Amino acid sequence: MIARHLCAFALLAAGAASAAEPPLAGGIPDVVGPRALALSASTGIAAGNEGLFVNPAAVAARRRYSVEAGIYVDRRGADTVGQLWGGSVVDSITSPVAGAVSWLRATEGAYTGNVWEGAFAGAIATGLYLGVAGKYLSLDGPRNTSAATVDAGLFWQAAEYVSVGAAGYNLVSVANEALAPMGAAAGVGIGNDRTFQLTADWRADFDRAAKTTNRFSAGAEMLLGQLVPVRAGWMKDETLGGSWWSIGVGLVTRSGVALDVGYRQSLDDPSARTIAGTMKLFLLQ
Repeated sequence: MIARHLCAFALLAAGAASAAEPPLAGGIPDVVGPRALALSASTGIAAGNEGLFVNPAAVAARRRYSVEAGIYVDRRGADTVGQLWGGSVVDSITSPVAGAVSWLRATEGAYTGNVWEGAFAGAIATGLYLGVAGKYLSLDGPRNTSAATVDAGLFWQAAEYVSVGAAGYNLVSVANEALAPMGAAAGVGIGNDRTFQLTADWRADFDRAAKTTNRFSAGAEMLLGQLVPVRAGWMKDETLGGSWWSIGVGLVTRSGVALDVGYRQSLDDPSARTIAGTMKLFLLQ
C-alpha cells in the first residue's frame, strides 16, 4: 500500500514538474510579422511583407508597393529570449514578377547578427503563383553560422473566396537546425481579405527536434470600416510546446500608412508571450 502511494506521488510530482516547464524559446525560424502572429495561420492567404517569412508566393497575389519597418520580441517571464528588428520592401506593381527584400537584425537571444532575404514571385497559371526566396544568415551564437538557404512556396486563388497555399522552408541545409530547420506548411483561407476571412494551417518541422514536430493553427480577421483590421487565432505547437492564443489589431489610413500589432501567449504558461509590431507605407493598385 505504501509503495502504491509512493508511486502515485512520484507520478503526480513528475507531471507537475513537466507542466511547470515553459515552452521553448522561439528563434529565427519562428519570426513572423504582426498579422501572421495574430492569426497564427497565414500560409494559405494573400500576404503583404509577412509573406517573406511564411509563403513567398503569396506576395504576388495582390498588386502593391509596400515599405515596412518592425520589431519582434519573444519573452519568457522577465527574460527576453529573442529580439529582432528590421525592414522590408515588396513590389508587385512595377513588373509582372513581384520582388521583395528584407533585412533583420537579431540583438537578443541565443543568436545575434543579421538575416538578409530576397524573393521573386509570379503567376504560372491563372490564379496560381510560385515564389522562391533566398536567405543569407550571418549569426553568432552556440554555433556561428554564415550560410545561405532557400524557401519556396505556391499560392492558389482557387475561387473568389477560397485560397490555398503551401511552402517549404530551408530547403538547403546550413548544418544548424536551430537557425534553419527544414520544414513544410500548407494552409487554406475562406473569405476575403477586404471584409472577413477564416484561415487554417498545418506546419511540420523536420529536424529541430529528435523527430518531426507539427503545428496546427486557425485564425480569423475582419476589416472594420475599411480602416481597422482585428484578428485572433489559436495554435497547437509540438515544436515549442503547448497551446497558444493570439490577437492583433491594426490601423489602415487612406493616405497609405498602416500600423499593425500582434500578440501571442501560451495557454500553458502565461509568462511565455510574443509581440510584433510594424509601420507600413504602401500603394495599392
